[in-house]
Parts: sequence; C-alpha cells; structure tokens
Amino acid sequence: MHHVNKNSPAPAALKTVISFLFLILSVFHFVPSAKAQAFTQLVEAAPSVEVPYAPVPQNATLFTPAPGLNVYFLNVGQGDSIYIELPGGGNALIDGGPYKAADGPLARFLADKKVTRIDQVVLTHPHSDHYNGLEYVFSNMTVGNFYDTRMDNKGATGDNTLRAQVKTLGVNTVYPAAGDRLDWSAPGVEVKVFNACSAPGLSSNSDALNNCSITFKLSYRGASLLFTGDTQDDAEARLVAAYGAELKADVLKVGHHGSKYSSTDIFLKAVRPAKAYIEVGKNNYGHPTQGALERLRAVGAQIFRTDLDDTQAFSVAGSAELVELPAE
Repeated sequence: MHHVNKNSPAPAALKTVISFLFLILSVFHFVPSAKAQAFTQLVEAAPSVEVPYAPVPQNATLFTPAPGLNVYFLNVGQGDSIYIELPGGGNALIDGGPYKAADGPLARFLADKKVTRIDQVVLTHPHSDHYNGLEYVFSNMTVGNFYDTRMDNKGATGDNTLRAQVKTLGVNTVYPAAGDRLDWSAPGVEVKVFNACSAPGLSSNSDALNNCSITFKLSYRGASLLFTGDTQDDAEARLVAAYGAELKADVLKVGHHGSKYSSTDIFLKAVRPAKAYIEVGKNNYGHPTQGALERLRAVGAQIFRTDLDDTQAFSVAGSAELVELPAE
C-alpha cells in the first residue's frame, strides 16, 4: 500500500495555484463594477441642466385653424336640411330632409364629413320632409341638444316615433319660445328665436303646422342668417309686426320651399336678404313658384336652388391667431 505524505510539496503548489486563480477572478470581476459605481456617483453629483427647445425655423409653415362659420344648404330633394359648422368646433343641424336611409343624401353628407356627433339638432316643425332624416341621425350619432316645438302632427305618427326615440336616448330637449336666445357655446355666435310653438298643440292642418316652424336668426362677425322652416304669410306678418327691422339678414333660408304662401312682400322688405337659398326638389306643388322668385328678385336677393345648384355653402371667416408649425 502506498501512503501519501501530507507535507509533500505537491499539495502546497496546488494551493498556490488556486490562490492565484482566485486573485485573477477577483480583479476581473470587481474592477468594472467599481468603474460603473464611480460613473454613477459622478452623474449624481453633476448639476442638472435644462436643455432649451430648438427655435422655430425661419421657414416655418403658417397654419391657420379652420375657425368661422360654415353653413351648408343640403340637396336632400323636396325637403329641408341645413348643416352648420360653428366657430369653436361645434356643429348644428336644422331638419333632416325626407330620407332616413343610411344611403340617403343627409347620411352620405355626414359620412363624407366624418361627423359622429351633432351638438345642436333643430326640428323646425313636424312634417316628414323635415323630420324623417333625423331618425337616422339619432340612430347613428351622438346628439347634445334637441330643439323642438310642442305642436303634434295629428295626421302622422313619424313625429311621435322620433320624439319617443329622443326620449329613450335621454337627449336634452328644449322647447324654445319667441324671444329666446339660444346658447350654442360658439364664440361670437348669437342665436335669437323669433317664432316657435312652445305651448302644447295638436293639428293636422298643414298651415298651422308650417306656421309653428322654429324661426331664428344666427349672427356672427357682422353677418346674419335667418332660418324660417316652412313659415307662411300669416306667421311672416306676425314676425314683421313684432320685430320689424330686427329681421334684417344677409342670408334668408326661403320659407316653405318657395311656395306661393311664403316670401311675402312685407316680409322680404323687412329682411332684405343679399342671398336667398331655396331647398327644393322634384315636387307636385309648383315649388318654387314664379311669384316667390319674382318677389325675391325685387328686393335684390341672389337666389340659389338646391334642385338646380345642388348643395350650397355660405361661410363667414373667423379670427384666429396664426400657429407656427415646423416645416416638413
């Protein structure tokens, strides 16, 4: 049997080698950490310095937001529908025309504009060529406020269906009265109501329903537009007696599609519009009548018709500061 001498030189040499290896590993393992620690301490000790934004380039593009008022008299056939882009980013819709389908003219217009919300919706009076399209609006859009008369069309159910839909959705409903001023949260815009049936009523008489039309004047930066729904001669006479020169407006939405019962001499002499927009399509009523057209021309109005001229736009530029954006 061979015995190993514990005091032999081989184990001592082995211990020396192992100690050396531990020394090497220690150096290579801890030196980088020491350097990293020193760097961290240096960063923490350094004072904080704010780096200023680069100045706007001299060739910056001047970008003007789209402020102002844009009013679109839509070609919806024999009916009324007016879409309004308000200063400040809001919008409004007056009546919805006769078509409620998703491929109808109002629906297509709103889709092209990428509209998903309408802040103010006005139903001037309960006739289907004014309310049918609103069924599509309330089914597919978010609506802020709904302005309505309290007149019920005894000969129809569509107005009841629409009003029930509005109630179910919980949309805030307003019944304006003559003399009211509407707050549409649009900078510089004033809206004054001249006519409305704010007391409950029931009728199947077209004249009575037409004369309940919410009629109001929208003013912005020195320009004014008078929206009349289907008001006829009786209502026009009352408006002149009550408001006189206050009816003066640059733009008139011609009442009742240019029927022979609207746009009377006394009314047009009070309004004296520079531009008159007639929303009309193919019909059996003779709209617009020659008499109404002649009376409009007699006061110097420039006439536009949606059946001949398609959708028409009237704009009033707004004031806005120029915003500088870096040129691309």
